[in-house]
Formats: sequence, structure tokens, C-alpha cells
Amino acid sequence: MFVIALNTTAINSAVNAMADDLGLTSSELVWAINVYLLATAAIVATAGQLGDVFGVRTVVLVGLALFVIASVVTATADSSLQLIAGRAGQGLAAAFLMPGSMSAIQLAFPPGQRASALGIWGATAGIGFAVGPVFGGIWTDALSWRGIFWTDVPILLATAALALATLGGLMRPERRKPLDFEGAAALAVALFLLVLGIQQGGQWGWTSATLVAVLAGSTVAFVVFAVIEQRRRYPLMHLRLLGNRTYAGGNVATFVATAALIGLLYFFTLFVQSVVTLDFSAVRASLVLLPYGISMFLFALIAGRAADRVGYALPVGGGLLACGAGFLMFAIVAPDLSESALWLPLVLTGIGVGATFATGGAAGMSVVPEDEAGEAAGTINVSRYVGGAVGLAVGAALYVGVAVDRFNQQLVEDGIGEGQRESLDTALTGSPAGLQSTLQDLGNPPRDLVADAAQQATIDGFAAAMWFLAALCVAGGIVAAFTLPRRAPGGLGRSRRST
Repeated sequence: MFVIALNTTAINSAVNAMADDLGLTSSELVWAINVYLLATAAIVATAGQLGDVFGVRTVVLVGLALFVIASVVTATADSSLQLIAGRAGQGLAAAFLMPGSMSAIQLAFPPGQRASALGIWGATAGIGFAVGPVFGGIWTDALSWRGIFWTDVPILLATAALALATLGGLMRPERRKPLDFEGAAALAVALFLLVLGIQQGGQWGWTSATLVAVLAGSTVAFVVFAVIEQRRRYPLMHLRLLGNRTYAGGNVATFVATAALIGLLYFFTLFVQSVVTLDFSAVRASLVLLPYGISMFLFALIAGRAADRVGYALPVGGGLLACGAGFLMFAIVAPDLSESALWLPLVLTGIGVGATFATGGAAGMSVVPEDEAGEAAGTINVSRYVGGAVGLAVGAALYVGVAVDRFNQQLVEDGIGEGQRESLDTALTGSPAGLQSTLQDLGNPPRDLVADAAQQATIDGFAAAMWFLAALCVAGGIVAAFTLPRRAPGGLGRSRRST
């Protein structure tokens, strides 16, 4: 779980170095980042069922082996094609390891200890997400971006040794179920097209024919998947589970928590590294995130233990509301451009994400029969990855859209011509170096006027993304408070026969 989280965020600190080293275009660079998410979302539910069919230990070991191979492919990349292929392989491996590790915990611990165990799982993820940007920045600045991926190999080999030693007979299924190949194919197509449309909507245009066609294809594939599942004795996904309010609430909480996690790391880094706001280096921006990472780690542990004692409604619902309060504070303090003003909202969002990232999933898993644990974990992780994609896509559309509108409005007031405004818009939404170069090429007073307009536009765009994430977290907190159990889960998670 640590390696999955580390590889999700460390690459953000290395994108410029990777582009320079391999001569990547902006489109190729985006695919190198996004294909990881796309590959995971497409097959994570299928990988969850494989654990129920072949045993959790087998699935975990396959995932570890695949991650090692993909990390070596990525670390040795000498072309954009090899880099993208390596990242896709890492995403496929993550699809095996996320539900596999959750299922292992579900099967290895009694009901009264599962939330605590998943809290440790989530805390480990919190460490990986938090140190990822610092880790990537240090490797990139000191030696090479390739070191990020070479580091995966010894950690994964050590994990494989532990899996061989600890995931024994308990993890072998009592009986093997047939694989739902048709359902797996339909769901993979549906999720791939959905995540692709969400990620590319801003670039294609939210009303473009291409986006409409992609989302229509996703809808058709989802309908086909639902029809297939209703006719299977052993389906890939028991749709009846979504009719259970606790399981549905756990999926909603997981969706929102991941949108908050990925959204904060992306938009905060974008904001503080902008040359017209705080102009932090990659390493400094990562260090400023440490209060967030520490609070996320601590409250992942606290929330898991609390859920084992008082139920899931309070830690998950309260955590999402705390997260919403943190995003609201970001929107309010953003104009101050003060590092110290960011500390409290960082802590609040860290508390919220830490309390819900794993505990929301644990709530859903608490009502699942043990012989369906892999399938249920796969479904929860579909919610996790789609949540991350939605948080990024909608937040980015708001960030860029509001920033450009505010920027152009101020440029018109300052008397900047339409032709020059178009080139300045491109600079504002491009790389920090490109914006800085554009500002240096302008003479005064236009340079000062444009810099002031760019600063205010960036602040407004960041605030818009924060308002969206705040609203999402508050809505998720309300859903969690009314759907998740308010008592300790001691009697939950029974087998199929007992239910």
C-alpha cells in the first residue's frame, strides 16, 4: 500500500525532469500520469473477484510481481511509449494489490478488529501520499527521476517474502467460483471510458461530440454489465450489495475521501508553486504538506480504533465534515498568500482524509460475507479511483475556468488587446517557467498589470476548486452520518451461510 501511494504522488515532482530527459510532449506527459489511474480503475473490480476465485495470497503475489516488472520498465524507459507502458503496468498491479490487501485484512482479523487493522492500512497509505512529493523531489534534484521507480523493487521483494510467509491456508478459497469474463470485459470498458471522459473533458470541451460519444459508450457498457450480472450465478459484482445502506454509504465515503485526497495534493501543489503566488520549489511545497501527512497518519489510526468501539458514523461522518471545513478555510485564506495561514486547513483536511480514507471502506466491508470479500473490496476501490478522477477533473475545470475568466476580465480593464490576451491565457494555464518567461518579456507597466491580474486569477481559481471540494465533503459527511452504523461492528462480517 505504501508503494502504491508513493507512486501516485511522487511522479508529480518529477514531471519536468521526465519531459526534458525523454523529450515528451505535454500530451505524452499527461498520459504518463493518467494511465496509472485509468488502468487501475478499469480492472480493480475484476482483480477483486480473482481473490475470491484463486485466493488472496495468489492475487497479492501476482500483483507484487507485476509491480516489480512495471517499475523496472518505467525506471529504464528511453521513450514515451516505454514510460507509458510501465506506468500502465504499475496501474494494473495496483488493481491487484488494493483489493487483495483489503481482503487479506478482512479474512485475517475478527470483526471487532478489522477497522483498526484497516486504519493501519490507511495510515500507511497516508505516509506514502504525504512523503511522495518530497521523495520524488529529492530524487529528481539529487540524482535522477528514475530512482523513484528503482526504489520500488527492494520494498516489493521484501513484501513478497512477507506474503509467502504469512498469507497461508487461511487465504485459500474453500471452493472455486467460475470467473465472470463477460461481466469483467463490460465493466472494464465502462470504467475506462468513464474515467477517460472525466479526465479529458476539459481538453475536449464539456459539450464536445467526442466527450458525448465517450460517455454514451460508457453508459451503454454499464447497462450491458448490469444485464450480464443479473443473469450470473457467480457475478463479478453482486449488485444487491449496493442496496445495503451501510455498503452504499461506505462507497460514497470512499469516493469523497479519495476526491479530497487527490484534489488537495494536486491543487495545493499547483497553487503554492505558481510564480505569481508563493513560488515554492517542489521540495519546499512538499515540506509544507507535512502537517497534512502527519495528521492524516495519526487520525487513520485513531479513526480505525474508534470505529471498532463506537461504530462508523461518527469517525467517518465527522472526518468528512472536518475535511470540508479545511477546504472552506483554504478558500478563505488563499488571498493572504501566507504559509502560516495554510497550516490549520492542512491539519483539518489531513484529519478528515485520515479518518475516512480506509475507515469508509471498512464500513462497507463490515456487512459483506467473507466469501465475497474480494469482490466487495474491488467495488469499493472502483469508487476510490473514480472519486479521484472526478475530484481532479471537476476541480481542474473550475480552477482553470475561473482563473482564465478572472484574468481576461482584468486584462480588458487594463486595456490589453484581444490578441495579446490569448497568448497570456496560454501562459497562465501552462508551466510556471512559461508564465515567468512571458512576464519577463513584457515591458512596464503591462508587466506589473499582467502579474497582478495573474496573481488574483490564480487565487480565484484555487478558491473555486476548494469550494467544490468543501461542498463535496460536507455532502459526503451527511450521507455517512445517516447511512453508516452507530454501534461497534462486533457482530458484522459474517459468512454467507450465517447470513
